[in-house]
Amino acid sequence: MLEITWQAVVCYTGSVIAMHRTKQLVVALGVGVVLLVLGGCALFQQTCAEITVDRMSGTVPLTIQFSGSESCGAGGIDTFHWTFGTGDESYETGGTYTYQHAGEYTLTLSVRSGNGTMRTESMKINVLPALWVTDENLDRIYKLDMNGQEILSFPAPAAEPRGIASAVLGGTQWLYVACQGEGIQRLYRVDPSDGSVASEYGAPAQSPVQLAYGADEPERLWHTDALSRKIYELNPNSGAVLGSFGTNYFRSSRQVGDEIFLQTPQGLAWTERVGGAGYLHYLEGETHLLYEITIVPSYDLMAGMQLSIAGDPIEILADVFPVSGMAWLDGYLWVADRDRHRLVQIDPATGLGTGQTISGFPGANIGGLDIQQ
Repeated sequence: MLEITWQAVVCYTGSVIAMHRTKQLVVALGVGVVLLVLGGCALFQQTCAEITVDRMSGTVPLTIQFSGSESCGAGGIDTFHWTFGTGDESYETGGTYTYQHAGEYTLTLSVRSGNGTMRTESMKINVLPALWVTDENLDRIYKLDMNGQEILSFPAPAAEPRGIASAVLGGTQWLYVACQGEGIQRLYRVDPSDGSVASEYGAPAQSPVQLAYGADEPERLWHTDALSRKIYELNPNSGAVLGSFGTNYFRSSRQVGDEIFLQTPQGLAWTERVGGAGYLHYLEGETHLLYEITIVPSYDLMAGMQLSIAGDPIEILADVFPVSGMAWLDGYLWVADRDRHRLVQIDPATGLGTGQTISGFPGANIGGLDIQQ
């Protein structure tokens, strides 16, 4: 008779589930114990949530392929539940998901196996902002990463593209582009993947320059014109002019005095404001002054939107002028230094450069700048 001594037989499910010790077992009994233990391993199979993605970072909009097919559990996986850190969720085994805004997101998978055991796993997805730059010499639009490397480019919808603004309208990503158009001034709404024109609007005046998109309700497209020297409030769906604000508007309300204002528009950007319709920031090229302008929505159907300058303007360092566009990112201002063909980060508290610049990107004559976030 053959004797077998079992020191330890372990089923592993993240921790030791069973350990059996026997002494002087006959072969028949030993075989029975082996079968019993192996059956216990199957019975107590570990439940695990396994996330597989094709990428964990990239520029906005970032589309990922995700799968939980490698997850395991006794009796298989009955339920998959995905959350993407945006409020969206899915109950599929896998699929694709597009992050429309820059930021760090938590991708989470929760699974339930056939025996009712649940497990959860998470990973971080880092979505980076993207730069949009127009070039008036080449009549092209460029999408760049934050190092200035070209991601894609396509022809502008008309000659002399200037201001550009990234927008999510009705759940769809768009670009708005202002073009001088060799004397045929136009504003365009284009597909950011290939530049195909979705809508075309007549510009409100004869020298369209900067554009800014206000995402908070009420959604607006904001625009400056170098000839009429006004800030225009536009309906982003139709391009219709809803309001216009010139120097006299601000002087009559005693928001500015005799200083030069709206003489040479060189920058317009929108930023959000908690509990409000956001801020416009306007950069005057003659004085190098940056103004913060509060947007005041109308509470009267017979009245329009109002603008109000908040606080004192900040003087921006002189060696970035002339500026052809600007945008905000993470509390800092980025300006397009046209003559030196570079983008310069500015501390808005002091008006001085931070030392961060982006250069070496294609083109020779920056017409406009926006940062997609």
